[in-house]
Amino acid sequence: MKKIVLIIFALSLGFGASAQTFGLRFGYNMSGLRINDLFADHLDAKGIEGKMTNGVNIGLIFEKAIKPKFDGHAELNFTQKGSAYDMNANEANHGTSGHGQTNLNYMELGLMAKIKFGPAYVGIGPFFDYLVSAQEIKYRDNANLTAEQLGVSSLKNDESYDMDMDIMNRFDFGGHLSIGAQFPVGPVQLFGEARANMSFVNWEDDPQFAEDGFEYKKNQAFTFSVGVLFNKPSK
Repeated sequence: MKKIVLIIFALSLGFGASAQTFGLRFGYNMSGLRINDLFADHLDAKGIEGKMTNGVNIGLIFEKAIKPKFDGHAELNFTQKGSAYDMNANEANHGTSGHGQTNLNYMELGLMAKIKFGPAYVGIGPFFDYLVSAQEIKYRDNANLTAEQLGVSSLKNDESYDMDMDIMNRFDFGGHLSIGAQFPVGPVQLFGEARANMSFVNWEDDPQFAEDGFEYKKNQAFTFSVGVLFNKPSK
């Protein structure tokens, strides 16, 4: 997997060198988890309700016209994904209530075939992510519970900590589908875009996770971006 990503990254650099247009994009992410039924039942028993979490995306864009209405498109992005949850107090979780979230920070290489319909366009292609860092944040509403009651060695009401990268999959890949529109404004083009991303790899590789039958725990995200495109100066 690592070699494949390095090869594709090298190809994208070559694509960028030959691109006719380059630009910048930045925007907002809504992301969550895709899980199997067994894991969903486990969370329900614990009183845990999954939520979407917020993040940002920012990156560089390279485009090359292949045909009049068809462009090749490559991106190098920093993008934030993850998930959040609310925990409602019940007997299974020892009366604990609160909120938590997982923040996953990736460097992302995106490739896309972009088909134009006047100012509008549709794009589809793969993305390849490398996990830079991961944090877990937990907040408890009922701080009167003891560590012994919860079956843990220590307890803090509010916790924020870096996750163990040894149980995380550092590489992820998936597919994305985009719809957007771009308009010329003087010497540049401005664009707005909505995109759906779906990962094909579990973001956590904990052996206990697989042993318990939780078959997948994968990112899914919706991104909303704006940006600007510049034509490369002719030589």
